[in-house]
Amino acid sequence: MRRTLITLLVTLCSFTYAQTVDISGTWLGTSTFLKEHTQLKYELTQRGDQITGFIYAKNLDKQDSIKARISGTIRKGEIILEGEEIIYRSGMACMAKNVLTYQLNADKETLTGRWKGDLKLNTCPPVVAGNVTLFKEQAAAATPALAQSELTPTTEVADKDAVGKALINELGKRKYYALIIGINDYLNDDIQDLDNPINDAEQLAGVLTYHYSFDQENVTVLENPRREDIITSLDRLTNLVTEKDNLLIFYAGHGIWNEQLNQGYWLPSDASLDSKSYWLSNSTLRDYVGGIKSKHTLLISDACFSGGILKERAVFGNSRAILEVYKLPSRKAMTSGTLKTVPDESVFIEYLLKNLVNNQAPLLSADQLFRHFKTAVINNSPNGQVPQYGPISQAGDEGGDFVFLKRSN
Repeated sequence: MRRTLITLLVTLCSFTYAQTVDISGTWLGTSTFLKEHTQLKYELTQRGDQITGFIYAKNLDKQDSIKARISGTIRKGEIILEGEEIIYRSGMACMAKNVLTYQLNADKETLTGRWKGDLKLNTCPPVVAGNVTLFKEQAAAATPALAQSELTPTTEVADKDAVGKALINELGKRKYYALIIGINDYLNDDIQDLDNPINDAEQLAGVLTYHYSFDQENVTVLENPRREDIITSLDRLTNLVTEKDNLLIFYAGHGIWNEQLNQGYWLPSDASLDSKSYWLSNSTLRDYVGGIKSKHTLLISDACFSGGILKERAVFGNSRAILEVYKLPSRKAMTSGTLKTVPDESVFIEYLLKNLVNNQAPLLSADQLFRHFKTAVINNSPNGQVPQYGPISQAGDEGGDFVFLKRSN
């Protein structure tokens, strides 16, 4: 079936009360095309007969979105708005012409009508058309369409936005899984034991279950696991995690880099420096991350040479609104350094935990989290380590991001 086209208003709004009605404000609602729904937000400012503002349209499932600047005038009872600039666009989003009618019933202001394509706009073709229903912001929260939405069109704090609240409710229905690994003790005498990874792993598990929507039954903590234990846990997640769920994998322990194979490895507790048979390679991790069918997977590695799993050794690109990054699947890694050693007493995990605990926002993307503490790690690490964040190559990343959901209690 043809994918839904998100249509963005380049609007012609007709109503009888143009002289007495001021449409300034925020309008929230939906448009339809082939029985599919697109979430809309219009931010309009009216000064005399001049109208300016922005329009947002987002479709979580179809991966289309757009934001544009608009302006226009009121003439002979009609509001005529035209797009001036596309701020961003993703997927098959396009601009269209709408004819809407203003109504005021029981203190509820609405704009309803139809949109259709217009070749003069060089966007949607004329055969593309659909219905539009908008409510003034104070009434939008009561509409069924918004109550079921997974979208928020701005970067405002979510609990102050009706659509943001709907997103929080939706994420609350989805499961957050975590596999947390800490290795202090190594069976092979040639590998030095560590003091802090297990403690770091336990602290992270506590923060996730107390502050965020990770239920204890969905959090697995492995202390000093052998390679077989890690593989068994990954196999279990492969069969357990669904496409609506989110997964966080954390590793603290030794890491090693093999120059000849150009490959990084985790060292489980039964690893030996004489043989790679009990090492866990980045390529194996990549295969599991790509094979576990989560909505989002975030891999956090606090180990030497952990940056080798990243597709690019640089901070992930520009952030958009939380939902703009949530709607696309992601396979991201956050590591304590690049291709160099990191200390046993990790400032990376210290500032990671500190920022997770101190966060007050109901929704926090992994990219936002990383940006909050990256500089602190650089400034306070004894060897100048530079933490990294980016997509895991060839693992199914489509540009989205992992979103932490804060517990309400």
